[in-house]
Amino acid sequence: MPEKTDKLGNHAIVIGGSIAGLLSARVLADKFERVTITERDQLPETPEARKGVPQSSQPHILFARGYSILEALFPEIGKELHAAGAIPIDWAREFHHYNPGGWNATAESASELVSFTCTRPLLEWTIRQQVSQLPNVRFLKRCRVIGLLCNPSRTQVTGISVRHLDESTTDELSAQLVVDASGRTSQAPHWIENLGFTPPPATVVNPFLGYATRRYRISPGEQSDWKVLLVEHTPPHNTRLGYLAQVEGEECIATLGGYGGDYPPLDNEEFLAFARSLPSPKFYETIRRAQPTSPIQAHRATANRMYHYERVNLPANFVALGDAVCALCPVYGQGMTVSAMSAMVLQDWLGRQKANSHAFNSSRFQKRLAQSNAQSWLVATGQDSRFPTTQGASKPSWFTRLFRGYTDRLVQRTHEDAELHTHLMEVAQMVKSPAVLFHPQVVLKTLLEGRRSESVSSWEK
Repeated sequence: MPEKTDKLGNHAIVIGGSIAGLLSARVLADKFERVTITERDQLPETPEARKGVPQSSQPHILFARGYSILEALFPEIGKELHAAGAIPIDWAREFHHYNPGGWNATAESASELVSFTCTRPLLEWTIRQQVSQLPNVRFLKRCRVIGLLCNPSRTQVTGISVRHLDESTTDELSAQLVVDASGRTSQAPHWIENLGFTPPPATVVNPFLGYATRRYRISPGEQSDWKVLLVEHTPPHNTRLGYLAQVEGEECIATLGGYGGDYPPLDNEEFLAFARSLPSPKFYETIRRAQPTSPIQAHRATANRMYHYERVNLPANFVALGDAVCALCPVYGQGMTVSAMSAMVLQDWLGRQKANSHAFNSSRFQKRLAQSNAQSWLVATGQDSRFPTTQGASKPSWFTRLFRGYTDRLVQRTHEDAELHTHLMEVAQMVKSPAVLFHPQVVLKTLLEGRRSESVSSWEK
């Protein structure tokens, strides 16, 4: 008798070796005999930026939710990140957030809102090292996927066509499941159309946000009790922001951003002048005294874009996830965590399949993924839509306006109430549902105590 197995198939292919692809491969490795990750780049042996991730020099935020998923998939990854120089952060205590009215109050005791702050190349390299140790996963480097293979009746994807970039040759790889994790440059809508299917419609909300980033070395005597510092933009009129984070190598990564085409300059003096224009001088004073260690690098591919795969019929055995489906404006730091959550949707979906399945229901997966992405999409596009220059902005409903008014007041209260700030971070870090902000005690603190403070302040004047 043939040996029983809980595997779903012999071979699965992941298109793209970035974080979404690596996490997908980790999940697939539990369910398939072999997993192949195809990647256009020659993947570096050390934590270095690579061509396929043009935004790698810009800051990347690993939310507490994203880190908890990494720990579940790779139990040793915290030790590996720490050993490589990544810096542990407690977001309730060591994240300093400036918004209209001042800086947030910080928690006195340790919280569970923990992750690491580091550069994107270091995080991706550390995850790749973990995936590389899986015995049934291999990397196919320097190859570009040029299309999908399908069965004669065009109902199921059966593999991919690839072009090997070094030899200029083409090849075909068969698989029981193909996962597109190729990011913002995904060509999957065209591949699907070439098979005779309707490509997914896309929604684009473009706030015309531009970044400029530089690395600095800050002397230990200059560093304070923060590990990440944010001077936030405030729609509809305050278009500028500043983000400063400690990273490995005793350096900080400093990013300036501007909405509506108010792009930060790449000249040193003008970069500093832009920083000086922020509503708090803390960002400017920190980098003014620091030593630059890199050139200033720009990034402007920041539009929110959603492919609605959940609205179209798809061939079986093909799914898409990560930025290939839901690419968010990076200012909100959700991207890597959304990719990690996508991998969890994939894991759950695969867990519902029968061993040796011949057809995986792609549409069912995409519908579940759309539900997972919905909140992050609403956060990013809702905030970006508050700028009058945003293209494709959505009109807020009365409920949205009411919710914004409430959260704006809550944010104001976080200047003096560390507990409210922790609740806000729990939601922002995707650890808890927004419902936590409507707990009776939170509402009482936000509305009644806020009004009492305003009354006292008015009386004192």
